[in-house]
Amino acid sequence: MNDAADTSPDPGSARRNGPGWLGYVVIGLVVSVCAGGWAVIYTNAGGTPGIVPQTITFIVRDDSTVELRWKVAKPKDERVRCVVDAVDTDFAPVAEREVIVPAGRGELERTDTLRTSRRANAARVRDCHTM
Repeated sequence: MNDAADTSPDPGSARRNGPGWLGYVVIGLVVSVCAGGWAVIYTNAGGTPGIVPQTITFIVRDDSTVELRWKVAKPKDERVRCVVDAVDTDFAPVAEREVIVPAGRGELERTDTLRTSRRANAARVRDCHTM
């Protein structure tokens, strides 16, 4: 006869270890909310809410000229300062211009010709901020 206590679990009283389906649902919801919050923060980081600048096209005309077509959407009652620039192949600036978008317009689309110090490789609307 064996006097040692039987340590095997009773199959009738076995309980599942772990969170169960409800726990997984709660964890999934928490992770989803955190991911959504992080996405909102990441999307708006470094920008001005409500101002959306967009480079449409650029054409390098010659060694000293680049043409940039761009637009900005903004709150109608805000005055905005935008900077457009051109860069060379090393991303060094070769031209820059400041453009003031007056209040009263919700969107502005324009074409600027920038005189460059040497041949540009690209042009863009770099940033727009309220004044």
